[in-house]
Amino acid sequence: MIRIRGDRKEARRSNALLMALMIGEFLLFDRIGAHWHTGIYPRWNDQIQYLTEAYTGYEYLLGHGFWAGMWQTLLHPAAQGTLDDCYAVLLFCLAGPSRSAALAVNMLAFLAWQGGFFFAIRRRSGSGSMAWASAGLLLCLAGPWSGSTGSATDFRLDHLAMCTMGVVTAAALMTEGFRRLGWSLAFGATVALALCTRFLTGPYFVLIFAALLAWAGSGPERRRRATHLGFAAIVALVLAGPLVWLNRLSVYNYYWIGHFFGPESAIRNPHLNLTQSIAFVWGHFGADHLGSAFEVLALLISLGLVAGALASTRRSRAAPSGPRAAWAGEAAMIGGIFLLAPALILSLHNLKSPVVEGIMTPGIVLLLLGCWEALLGIIQPRLSATAAKRLGAALGVLVLSGGAAYFVVRQLTPPHSPQFVADAHKVNSLADGIFLRSRAAGITAPRVAVDEVTDCLDGQVLRVICYERHRVWVPFVMTLPTGIGEESKSVLLDRLAQSDFVFITEGGPVGGWPYDREMRALEPTTAAWCEAHLYPVDRFTLFGQSMVLFQRRDLPLPARP
Repeated sequence: MIRIRGDRKEARRSNALLMALMIGEFLLFDRIGAHWHTGIYPRWNDQIQYLTEAYTGYEYLLGHGFWAGMWQTLLHPAAQGTLDDCYAVLLFCLAGPSRSAALAVNMLAFLAWQGGFFFAIRRRSGSGSMAWASAGLLLCLAGPWSGSTGSATDFRLDHLAMCTMGVVTAAALMTEGFRRLGWSLAFGATVALALCTRFLTGPYFVLIFAALLAWAGSGPERRRRATHLGFAAIVALVLAGPLVWLNRLSVYNYYWIGHFFGPESAIRNPHLNLTQSIAFVWGHFGADHLGSAFEVLALLISLGLVAGALASTRRSRAAPSGPRAAWAGEAAMIGGIFLLAPALILSLHNLKSPVVEGIMTPGIVLLLLGCWEALLGIIQPRLSATAAKRLGAALGVLVLSGGAAYFVVRQLTPPHSPQFVADAHKVNSLADGIFLRSRAAGITAPRVAVDEVTDCLDGQVLRVICYERHRVWVPFVMTLPTGIGEESKSVLLDRLAQSDFVFITEGGPVGGWPYDREMRALEPTTAAWCEAHLYPVDRFTLFGQSMVLFQRRDLPLPARP
């Protein structure tokens, strides 16, 4: 197959400009965009879990040496994935442990996806215009820059999985329909990377490989292409298989038991029929991950190209052919597979979470780019060489400018209200007070109870807050809550009596979990017990809730202001 190669000098200039763009993106995100979030407590329980694993992995590395630390971080039991904390620990070794360094992992993963798309499309198309359009489209996505769960400012697997899937998609494009053995093996290696980053991508890849096999086996050179795809599958299994096998019981209990048969399934299952499920998946995908800016830009460019293609076909009925049409068709096919395979599984799954739908994003971006290239392949041959070049350049500049403008605005816009920032600083102040009084009393593992499921006050988040603010890992014990489900009254009261510090909510709206409703029903009992046995340290309002912090009477009191 003929490969399209652009001018080497132009390629070097494009690479230099891309590197400058990516450095600018990283600095803007690291110095401004992420900074809006690093000064407040780490929100959302998934982020707390992954930060805990990263910080404890780094502390283990400090105590046992680099290689022992990295080995322990890689092999510790994990249900969701095992590479996120490895990436973070490596950056901690360079920049020190901090949320900024952890979030830098997210941005570097995005840049790997952006660079992978640019490289693959540049090499396959021989033109920089569509490569620059791919860079702009990724910047124009709402999900990474939303500042909410699963975004680049949330250190969790959803964003990393999306970006890694983007790298896999770029590698698939470079295989030229699995005609190239070297890139087919590289594709298998990127699949292994995605699997180890998040084990949940395994079911997606079962469908993806099945669809790729059907595609490879239905066209020319089918035996060669199917063989190369088989080699890619072997590489993925050899590289990822050992880690998946080591964590098989954790994966089974978390995903199979937890998602289908455990009590959490009953709580989180919205019981949607197939039509409602499809509407949920695509509705949230469009609103939360693509966003209006992406959709408007994509729609306007698509309508303009369709109009141009229709006008061109009136003048000539000749269909576009050659390498350009081939790569456009391959991009659309690969993009469609990587879009629809996850969409099918997410639509059929009984639990629903908009956060995980970002895994569909690389597919739709590549599908869109393939369609644009096909439309340009109809329009440009009917134009003069100069006009065709200008049209391609205009497309690249327009999409890149729109995406860059959107990215800059999102990084410069404060994501939180002043009231939220004030409340977040109050959380930090409460954590500091508990940390200092525990240290003064010689308590090595403070026991903390909260009467609502929260991501800002329980023991597991206090560990992370105190580590980020004081660089000391304090193994706080979360006596309450015991989980999101109901618990027996005797267990709840016994856990309350074991606590050194207790947060009690006074009135206000009740949280949405069974634990919240159960504790609100016990509020008269728990409040009376705390008044009789503990000391009220602070009465405050936090995120609209009136609360009281109690502590054991023998602990030192906070210093008077």
